[in-house]
Parts: sequence; structure tokens; C-alpha cells
Amino acid sequence: MSKKNASTCVFFRNDDVRHSLDQSLIDLTMLCVEHKIPISHAVEPANVTPEVSEWLIGMRKQFPELIEIIQHGYNHNHENPDQKMEFGGNRGFQEQYDDIKKGREIMDRIFGDLWDPIFTFPYGTFNEQTLKAIDQLDYIAISSHIKFTFKVRLKNYIGKLLRKETLFGKKINYHPGIRYGYQFREISVSANPIKKYTGPSTADHFSLEDIMNQIKVASLHSNIIGVLFHHRFHADNLSLIADFIEALKDKGYSFSTIRKMIK
Repeated sequence: MSKKNASTCVFFRNDDVRHSLDQSLIDLTMLCVEHKIPISHAVEPANVTPEVSEWLIGMRKQFPELIEIIQHGYNHNHENPDQKMEFGGNRGFQEQYDDIKKGREIMDRIFGDLWDPIFTFPYGTFNEQTLKAIDQLDYIAISSHIKFTFKVRLKNYIGKLLRKETLFGKKINYHPGIRYGYQFREISVSANPIKKYTGPSTADHFSLEDIMNQIKVASLHSNIIGVLFHHRFHADNLSLIADFIEALKDKGYSFSTIRKMIK
């Protein structure tokens, strides 16, 4: 076990929790529970079914330190399935505010105090008006995506120094700090076991070595590393995820929910 990795914290974020309580959702969750590793389930408020929400509530109550429930957009843009964007683009403040608010009200009604007001973006898209709406609705964090290439690190460094939202048309990522001008933190993912999506629930995966290299690169630049899962795509690759978890543990990384990292 590597002591130098003990101060680096890894969190797992699983998106697209919605209408189906399929075996892949159960298996991924139980794999994390068996290893005593937290997992943050990002729920689509308008699409989650009673079957899924009741299961999540039961798991949250049974494993309160391991199961985190957060919000994934409003309805994942199901009214425009061919357009990979729910927020951002040319959408203005009020219409985004209304959707986010409706989603938050659903989450409050279903999960009460068992969920955390942390917002993730379907397809990763948002604009300044999205962030203003999230801030006014009192979310404590957003979770987006961050890369650690030299160009991206330079862009983020200069952008944060200048307290900018964008630089040369590119968004500035404030991970893992408070986003300038707002009250919420930005806690982003930087690793993903999926190499290429090949169908509605199928994907090619990176090798274990490649995934661990993503973690290694991220650890050079941040002590908080997020891993993005989409449970339905991992149904035939659960052994790879299990090996990945074992490798992280062997390297000495610690694990947390997003809420605990904010605290």
C-alpha cells in the first residue's frame, strides 16, 4: 500500500439513475458496499420510478455512509432525444431555473433529507445562466468534468486568476474549490472506464492499466479524483470494475462521498 496516496481521495459518481431497477444498478452498488466504498447515485428527478426510488431509500438507510443520492438534471432532455444537451446552449436563466427547481422539488418530495443538493449535468452541458440558477436554488456543489492536459491546466489556472467563467470560449473549471462569484463548490470527475459507447447500453472499456493511468495523471494535479460510472454500460464488465477497486485500494487511495469532501 502506498502511503503517498492516502491523502488523495477518490469518489465514484454513477449517472442516469432513473426508470429501471436493473441488475447492473444493483450489482455496481453492492460491489461498492462489499468493498465499503461510497458511491454517489445521480438521479434524474422527472424519470425516476417508485421502484428505483424505494430501493435507493432502502439502501441509503441501510448504508448511510456508503450511499449518496444527488441530482442529475431534470429529465435528461427526453423531449429532444437527438439533442445531447439539457442545460446550457442558448437556454436562458428563467427556463433553466424553472426546470432545475422542479427537479429539486421532486427530489425533496421523494427523498426528503436523504439526498444531498449536488447537481450534475446531463451530457456535461451548462452556461452561466445555469450556474446562476443553481446558485439561487442553494445547491452546495456541482459535479462536472475536468481534464489535466497541459493546455487545460494552463487555461484553468489563468481563468481562475482572472476570475473568469470562460477563457477563449472555453469553460473554466474551479475543481475542487468554490466557483468564483457563487456559493457552491465544483467537484469534478476526471476518470472514466468507458472508452467508447457502442449502443444504448453497451460500450467498449479501457483496460485496467489505462484506467489506473487516468487516476495516476489526475493525482499529479489534484488530491480529489472523481470516477464516472454509468451502471447499465458496465453490466458485462463488472469484473473489470472490481479489479479497478482492488487496484485503488492497493495503491492506498482513500474514498469519500462528495458531501463529506465538501465538509
